[in-house]
Amino acid sequence: MTPARFRWGLFLVLLGTLFLLRNMEVLNDNFWTDLLIYFPIVLIGVGIEKIFAKSKLQIISYLTSVFLFFGAMYVAFAGSAGGIAGSFFSRTIFEKEHNPSIRTLHAILGLDEIDLTIRDSGDELIYGRFDKFTHKPKIEYEVVEDEARVTFTSRSKSLLGGAIKIQTGDPQDWYVRFSKDVPLELECSGNSSDLHLNFSTTPLRNLELDTYDATIYLKLGDLEPSVKVDISGEDSKLRLRVPDNVGLMVIGEEYRSYLERIGLVERDGDFVNEGYDSLSQKIEVNLDDRLESLAIDFF
Repeated sequence: MTPARFRWGLFLVLLGTLFLLRNMEVLNDNFWTDLLIYFPIVLIGVGIEKIFAKSKLQIISYLTSVFLFFGAMYVAFAGSAGGIAGSFFSRTIFEKEHNPSIRTLHAILGLDEIDLTIRDSGDELIYGRFDKFTHKPKIEYEVVEDEARVTFTSRSKSLLGGAIKIQTGDPQDWYVRFSKDVPLELECSGNSSDLHLNFSTTPLRNLELDTYDATIYLKLGDLEPSVKVDISGEDSKLRLRVPDNVGLMVIGEEYRSYLERIGLVERDGDFVNEGYDSLSQKIEVNLDDRLESLAIDFF
């Protein structure tokens, strides 16, 4: 058996395996574009095969085909495992209906370099829309007692380290909304992301943001008596909007001059707005010292 015949045999086995796994919903459609992006490696492998095909090191020709087979399987599973019905070429929807037995919702969004929009709560528990020409996230969902937990994890870095980018003209890559009735605890991380987070109609209780070089628009509401926000935003730009009928406490000594300029008063090292103690609804915002810029206004 020649190395070329061995290669074509493995190629047919690979295609059959990938189609079977896709039909069984073990994989989604993201991997086709991944394989296309990395196709030049196949040309390199075939070239190596030809070099050693009739030499004393012919075993290298066979090992090259084995390497390409397992490499393709790894690329497919790395970007497409999980069975969520999504295609790189089409828009995908994820939705969970409201369940009266669920008392709290804990969401984790791992964006990587994805842009995110959250606004307008809904009747469903969770709704997510993911644009075409983007890798669809890996989604995990479970209910533990009376708490629902959902995780959206970005599957891939930008193609070839950012050498390839596809602009669709859409305002965001991910659009997500949460229930208008179920209190939300959210963890969100992203690098070089554009985050438009409007929680004015969402009962947000806790928010943890961990970003790098991001642009963050954050609007908070007054639906919960106590809201805690923790923002780690190295080199990020933050614009924070807060209702004027709630007590605001900002923890961030590094921003003293700005906080005093907008009317906040220092108290025990923290900064509060006028009438903080008398207001029944309170928002506590903890800022690290690495933000590139900060703007806070009341509405």
